Amino acid sequence: MVNKLKIVDTTLDSCILRGIMKANTTKPKAVLHGECIIFQSAIPASAQEEVHKDDETFVIVAESEVTGNHHVIDRPLGVKFYRDGEKRYMQNDVPTQVRCVIESRHSNIQLAPGQWEFGVQKEFDYHAMAKKNVAD
Repeated sequence: MVNKLKIVDTTLDSCILRGIMKANTTKPKAVLHGECIIFQSAIPASAQEEVHKDDETFVIVAESEVTGNHHVIDRPLGVKFYRDGEKRYMQNDVPTQVRCVIESRHSNIQLAPGQWEFGVQKEFDYHAMAKKNVAD
């Protein structure tokens, strides 16, 4: 007997449309955008503010492996990024959004003001018996 893996669209928009989840009217604790995961977090005191040029209108938070369709956060006045080792954080005093460079790839998601940490979703490859980063 062969086990078949069923692929299900579990994006937030899809789940809401199919009635699996209700639209979140409160600030989410985590946001999934492709392989990028953004979750509420306190910025450590040891984190250093990143320096960005004034004309940089966005920051890449998850690089595309192949297509150049990076996941980015818009950087209006009131949005600051921090690093603590390999971890990246954001303090936004104004709403901003995570989006893709190629906008048709994923929906834009608004991020309410707060402190956020960025990461990469993981998946388990049963053929290789190894955990790896989700590739988008």
